[in-house]
Amino acid sequence: MSGSNIIVKALALLMGMLVLMSAQAEIFQCPDAAGALQFQNRPCAVVVQDEPDSGKHFLWQASVGKGTLYLLGSIHFGTAEMYPLPLVMTSMFKRSETLVVEADVLNVSPLEIAQLLASKAMYQDGTTLRQQLSEKTWQRLEQVAASLGMSVELLDMQKPWFVSMSLTALALKNLGFSEEKGIDIHFLSLARGKKKIVELEGLAWQLGLFEQLTPEEQVLMLEESLNEIEQGKDFFERMLAFWRAGDGAGIQALFDEGMLAEQASERLNQLIMLGRNKSMTEKLVRMAEQGGRYFVVVGAGHLPGDEGIIALLKQRGYQVSQL
Repeated sequence: MSGSNIIVKALALLMGMLVLMSAQAEIFQCPDAAGALQFQNRPCAVVVQDEPDSGKHFLWQASVGKGTLYLLGSIHFGTAEMYPLPLVMTSMFKRSETLVVEADVLNVSPLEIAQLLASKAMYQDGTTLRQQLSEKTWQRLEQVAASLGMSVELLDMQKPWFVSMSLTALALKNLGFSEEKGIDIHFLSLARGKKKIVELEGLAWQLGLFEQLTPEEQVLMLEESLNEIEQGKDFFERMLAFWRAGDGAGIQALFDEGMLAEQASERLNQLIMLGRNKSMTEKLVRMAEQGGRYFVVVGAGHLPGDEGIIALLKQRGYQVSQL
């Protein structure tokens, strides 16, 4: 993978805007022998056995006092082959009173989405995307958009960062990845009406992250995404392989590749990873101090590493073990 591929990594870590994209393939919700719903990629008449629990999973238990956090790293763009999930994941979910997610994307109305996009992702002062890009970049955008079946005219009112995210998400969908098969959507669907759901950030907050980037930085992001958009499949396939193996070091190494090689990459790393790791950890600590069991689903890249949530919780005195 050449360069820093920051847009693909941003998509891998940012959850909220996935709800803005349309879904493709179908996951079936089928009752098991006990009557509980499980997800599978075949109709309910076809029985699928639980994935055997052998080895490690991308799931940790962190405990302090009377509070317990079950921390599951999420793959936001999933595949049908991920289901059913390992039994230990569904068991810890059933054991928990509260589901904690980055953003409850199933609880955002179409009107709210439209308002958020208008205020944060679209130009409001008559500026157009084409005015912000060089002729060479605009022509490259036309080529990439056409290859994905999208008219470039539909993008002209969007800010560069959102064009980057939209095109990369569409490319992944065309390759068979879908947010509706993501871990977040899976557990949000299971928890709806049955468990308390708590947001660590929320969609509006996540969209607002990119408002902190200058127009020049946004254009650089778009130019990089146009050059590296084909590499999204490789990145997500490698990430999924590490996730299935419960390999936190592998995930960390994948996200570290080139992330600090350029100034724009370092800034985005601070914006979408390190700063969020700290703020999410603080919120999780406050929850755990109240006691109870919390099933926490955050992007897989947020958990491992010296500055990841697992390490930050250990620094706070939590007893942490991988399940």
